[in-house]
Amino acid sequence: MSGLPGFALKGALPLLCLGLAACAEIDLREDGQGVAAPAQTAAAADGTPLYYKYGELGGSPDAPVDPDRAVNDYRAAHGLPRLSRTPQLVAAAEAHASDMARTGMVGHVGSDGSSILDRVRAQGYDAARVAENAGWTARGFATVLEGWDESPSHRKTLRLREVTDYGIGRSGQYWVLLVARRR
Repeated sequence: MSGLPGFALKGALPLLCLGLAACAEIDLREDGQGVAAPAQTAAAADGTPLYYKYGELGGSPDAPVDPDRAVNDYRAAHGLPRLSRTPQLVAAAEAHASDMARTGMVGHVGSDGSSILDRVRAQGYDAARVAENAGWTARGFATVLEGWDESPSHRKTLRLREVTDYGIGRSGQYWVLLVARRR
């Protein structure tokens, strides 16, 4: 088990690893220029984005979980401050989740070429720092949160201390978590 508070999944977590898309993180300097984290998004040799898929098609669904509460419970269990749900980040996360569902791809670049920063700014959020986790699961949010916790790069996003706000978006089986801090 991953040690996630309040989540008991029966049996081992079936993880279909079709590659790893490291969470993407951007920290902006005072001059507004982005400073990317060292490992942005992993890609195959041909440039194709790689991604995680959690759970199995046809697997039994997770018990219903409130994703908003789950994120803050997770952070509290790790001694981190709670985050405030922010409508602009929710809108950006929902738009990207819908885009991923439409294209069938999990990643951090939108089908229109948009970056994480483009999407949060389009919603009116002036970020000093922003990071994103994206995932797919046929089971539910508990499974995707557990998968993120088991991935070092995704865990880093979940445990960022320097952020104050978050937004979660879902479209079908596609999930996006944005965490950020305003300028």
